[in-house]
Amino acid sequence: MNATLALNEFLSKTNNNPTIENEKLLLTAYQLVKEEVIKSNYSIEKVRLAHTIYGYLGDKGLSERVDLMRKCLLHTATGSPEDKFWANWELVDNLALLKRYEEMVKEQRIFLDWAKSNMSPKSCLKVMYDSTQAIGWINESRTDEWFDIYHNLINSIEPTKQNRHNRVLYVETAAGLLAFSLQKYDDALKEIERYKNILLEDRAWSEFKKFSIRRISYLLEVYSGKNEMEKYDELVNNAISEIELYFKQYKQRMSIDIDEVCNMAHDIGACLMWDKRYQKAMMLFEYAIEKQGAGITHFFYAICIWTLKKNRKITLHHLQRAELKVKGNGGLRSRYIHMFLKQPEFSEIHDDEEFLSIFKR
Repeated sequence: MNATLALNEFLSKTNNNPTIENEKLLLTAYQLVKEEVIKSNYSIEKVRLAHTIYGYLGDKGLSERVDLMRKCLLHTATGSPEDKFWANWELVDNLALLKRYEEMVKEQRIFLDWAKSNMSPKSCLKVMYDSTQAIGWINESRTDEWFDIYHNLINSIEPTKQNRHNRVLYVETAAGLLAFSLQKYDDALKEIERYKNILLEDRAWSEFKKFSIRRISYLLEVYSGKNEMEKYDELVNNAISEIELYFKQYKQRMSIDIDEVCNMAHDIGACLMWDKRYQKAMMLFEYAIEKQGAGITHFFYAICIWTLKKNRKITLHHLQRAELKVKGNGGLRSRYIHMFLKQPEFSEIHDDEEFLSIFKR
């Protein structure tokens, strides 16, 4: 058996039925790929395979990803710019996921300088557009610096259909920082308007629907923060009606991207949950779990179940699903202990051994 076969068997079994027993296959894949990477002298194919496997192994796996990316960059000094870009991006991203923010900011600055000299302007947007990474700059008290880079890049790039995806993600991150992290709601509205203008460049764009719903999430946070609840209620009710229509059309066998609709349900459900509207949030999470079942949706559903019903059995089930699922769990699988211990809704069970046992391997 090689690492690819072991990984594929793990994914197949885990997608069908996530259980702790499947972890043996994952550990086999892990042990095999470590040997394969070295034997291949850090070929990009084996490095990418190891990166995938490590991503399912919690904090330990993310730390090994950081080491792997650094070694990969040393071994691919003559490799393609695209492979170097990928390794640099993953290095920064995994440092961000591990909250090693000082290292992350340093590496991201180096990465941006390299990208400006070696890659297209579109790629420079990608260097900076990730929200998890951007939060690191805020935690390091370098918010102004992040926004200086943002305004310089977003205002200097010529808008094209080829860079629209990267521009939307970058503007989305800026809006999210202003709304969720900094509570600068008027400034957030300006970025949400920029977001809207990018989408209106082409209503036929394949990602128009997805990002239109995601944009609503940021508007909802602004309306909640400004206590403009009439606007909040109207917007959220319209979004729910749209999501319900898509699910109805899907059941009628119309051409609907069900994963995209589940992501919409999750995003709006999350907004409702943060606003403590747990009952409405549960309805949307149930839609998403039925048709998709991403790990983070199971976790958010567990928050709602515990808050409203204090049902141990159902809450434990969904927390375990969150911890073990592979779909939609990038950077989170086997790491939910961090979120569990910070979640105020779970404060009364932070020391409960039955719940804590879910996160122990």
